[in-house]
Amino acid sequence: MAAKTINRELTMTTEEFVFVSAYLDAVDFTETGEIDQPPKGTEFDDDFLRESIIDCLAFFSRIRPYIGDHLLRAAGTDFWYTRQGHGTGFWDGDRGYPDHMKDAFTMWATAAGSVDAWYEFDYEPFTD
Repeated sequence: MAAKTINRELTMTTEEFVFVSAYLDAVDFTETGEIDQPPKGTEFDDDFLRESIIDCLAFFSRIRPYIGDHLLRAAGTDFWYTRQGHGTGFWDGDRGYPDHMKDAFTMWATAAGSVDAWYEFDYEPFTD
């Protein structure tokens, strides 16, 4: 049996890129810019970024058959908000997700577990 060659690079589709970018925007929104947080726009740690992309692509492959292109950004942010328990997400409001899938999306995102965002930075948190 011949060994398969594996390319070390991964090229995302446009749809995957939109989803992953929205997810990372949501991470930046909730995890930076406040006291004791890194400044807005701080670069993600390479390991955190790699694991985030892996998580996003795995989740995306489950929900893609049920969402149109117009929901890609919302789904990316809702994946972060739901898995982190931010009190909003797939189940909240009417973003256009199929009603019969909202509970499944929420369950799958919650099952992914919450994660801590890691950054590449040197900063001193504001302290009194």
